[in-house]
Amino acid sequence: MPASEFALEKSEVLRYLGYRGQELGPELEGLIDEMCQRCLESARPRYYWRAFPLTAGERGQPELAGTGVVLEGRDIKKHLDRGTACAVMAATLGLEPEREMLRIGRRSTTGEVVFNAACTALIESVADVCEGEIRAYARRAGLDTGYRYSPGYGDFPLEQQEAVLGVIEAGTRLGITLTDSLLMVPKKSVSALIGLYPAGEGIRRGGSTCETCENYENCQFRKEGFGCGG
Repeated sequence: MPASEFALEKSEVLRYLGYRGQELGPELEGLIDEMCQRCLESARPRYYWRAFPLTAGERGQPELAGTGVVLEGRDIKKHLDRGTACAVMAATLGLEPEREMLRIGRRSTTGEVVFNAACTALIESVADVCEGEIRAYARRAGLDTGYRYSPGYGDFPLEQQEAVLGVIEAGTRLGITLTDSLLMVPKKSVSALIGLYPAGEGIRRGGSTCETCENYENCQFRKEGFGCGG
């Protein structure tokens, strides 16, 4: 889908830049507008999702039925408690934004930072559209949904990233691969699970808050200013 079909809100770009109400000035305003446009021109957004029934796997951990994938950790077990199904999703902007970022970085470090924030805002917008499809699917089935939960959140092991991407064939469908350290390539990619629950059981259930999470001290998401709730 063309990147222009997804929202790229300037307010979101500013949020990722750590904006706190400072005066931007015409030069920075212009740079932000330029980097947003270059992000839209270089990105090739794609997403895919699939819903799986949930069964009880080893030690009562949730299992994606028919896949052999047992989801590990207390947080994901609590998050999916009483869920009837789980949607697995992934989204990406493709590799071209990374090439564009290198080109920008050779000329302007500030431009590179702003471009990166624009790409982060755009991939979140793409993920939101995918999530919206999942919520619509759930409503048609008379179900509620929880929020996105990704490998690496809480005590849900990042090591399960490969299995999560594998069940939706993200490599073939979206071109998403993993490095040896389990980082996604392209970098501007998102993977997540969304629980589907009986009516009245969903929406921000389960999981843990930043303050009570056992991974609080080491969580890279929190250090970058984001939480498990998106």
